[in-house]
Amino acid sequence: MVTPTNLYLWLSQQAWPAAIICSIILVTYVAAHYSAASRRRELTRKREGVSEESFAEYLTQFGFDPVIAAATYRYLQQVQRVDFPILPSDSLDEDLGLGLEEVDQTVNDLTAALKREWNPGLAHAPLVTVEDLIRLIQASPRIASYAAA
Repeated sequence: MVTPTNLYLWLSQQAWPAAIICSIILVTYVAAHYSAASRRRELTRKREGVSEESFAEYLTQFGFDPVIAAATYRYLQQVQRVDFPILPSDSLDEDLGLGLEEVDQTVNDLTAALKREWNPGLAHAPLVTVEDLIRLIQASPRIASYAAA
């Protein structure tokens, strides 16, 4: 390999490899973005009739509180910015794209908004699905001052 005698010569030798690496990164980013966008469009198309009301109504038949179910759906749509209809079986991380911090924030915010006490001992298993999240919030005891009212 030739040792460059000045900065310009060295940069000119590195231009093609750098351009190839940048092109590969750009193509990978565009492909990942296109894949995610098409997946969101497909989920939206498949779940066309799902709304906050139908979500809560579906879960009510299995003994879930419709207020908690609707609040969870609304929170995930508005605060966590899930831009497609949500199903109870959706995975919090893989389908909705929530990390551990977002799941913890969701639990804390929803328990506070629904006047419930967050008891970490209730979570004996990791929260995997939206249904698990609703079940945990529903199992959390009401705050005593609000339970008597």
